[in-house]
Amino acid sequence: MSQLRIIERLPQASNGVFLAELDGVKVVYKPNHLEKELWDFPTGTLAFRERATYIVDQLLGWDLVPKTDLVETEQGFASVQHWVEASPAHVEIFPTSQVPEEWIGVLDGQGPNGEELTLAHQNLDALMKIALLDAVVNNADRKGGHILRAADGAIFAIDHGVTFHDEPKLRTVLWGWAGQEIPADLLADLNLGASKMPESELIDLLTDFELAAAMQRIDALTTSGTFAIATQEWPSLPWPLF
Repeated sequence: MSQLRIIERLPQASNGVFLAELDGVKVVYKPNHLEKELWDFPTGTLAFRERATYIVDQLLGWDLVPKTDLVETEQGFASVQHWVEASPAHVEIFPTSQVPEEWIGVLDGQGPNGEELTLAHQNLDALMKIALLDAVVNNADRKGGHILRAADGAIFAIDHGVTFHDEPKLRTVLWGWAGQEIPADLLADLNLGASKMPESELIDLLTDFELAAAMQRIDALTTSGTFAIATQEWPSLPWPLF
């Protein structure tokens, strides 16, 4: 039987989230029974959504989400995601006149003293894939701090509890490619991933409506051939941004 050892609670998380060891491997442990109630997501389901996002990432062949498993404890199910020694990166707020050329501006605004500021992210293939992954899983909370860079330069996407709602919920800081053409190789990945979804573990993690909605979102992306665009039906940015 697997051995789970709690190391410490991660205080910045909105739910009960812990750094732990599972069979000697450092993990982020998120038990369902410590979830705060959400008005739009069923309580006790976030661990399944974390695992489901990892499965979709694997079906797409992108390896952006750290390995994420489910464990069952006396209190119920929990997600355990391999701990990544990394720091938030690739999304920043700059003075508007100082946004680097290789970055893409997302939103202009003002600071507390009226200074002009711009939210921007880097123009990287990995971020492009994260933007598409978020559109597929309907990520309602892609903050800048949920994109990590490891010491070797590898990029990871974390924190996928509020995903897979069957109604539009996409909120993200990665709007830099909105409405632009999706590269052909990524369209091929989306089509291949969609073909595998009906026979995957997703059928045990999501409701029929949620899985059908995810497949419809892929179909919308591949049919249009363009990245998702923000709508007026739902706030398009998470808050806080980081």
